[in-house]
Amino acid sequence: MMPSSGRERGLKVVFDTNVLISAWLWEGNESKLIESVEEGIIHGYSSKQLIEELCRTLRYPKFNLSQDEVGSIRSYYLLLFKIVRPKQTISIILEDPEDNRVLECALEAKADYIVSGNHHLLNLGEFRGIKIVKAAELLKILFNCIGSRKTAFDNT
Repeated sequence: MMPSSGRERGLKVVFDTNVLISAWLWEGNESKLIESVEEGIIHGYSSKQLIEELCRTLRYPKFNLSQDEVGSIRSYYLLLFKIVRPKQTISIILEDPEDNRVLECALEAKADYIVSGNHHLLNLGEFRGIKIVKAAELLKILFNCIGSRKTAFDNT
């Protein structure tokens, strides 16, 4: 359910790297969520560390992207999201310490949700009041809150 203050100030969301890559490369729930950030329905947040991880990951050979393409993706997300500088260091996910950067960003942003496809994060379910969900779940929450309003996530 959308937090009661979410209607006045907008829902704050941090997107994990896997979600941003899926949103950029394929049409689906992830891209619909990014469209909702573009439309101002939700507010997206990231950090320097998460953008750097995104760029490192996009350089993997399996994505077959040029440096210019990676740079364009980086620039797009830097313009789209509010960039925060986490002040706290979190070390609760030991299996993949880089996943802690997502939690740090969400805390600094005072996010309502983290959207991820990563089982380390999803298994937490919630972290200090921040719900951790898959893209489809957040779309369902948004659709239920907005109802019949024409948005990027119509037809879900």
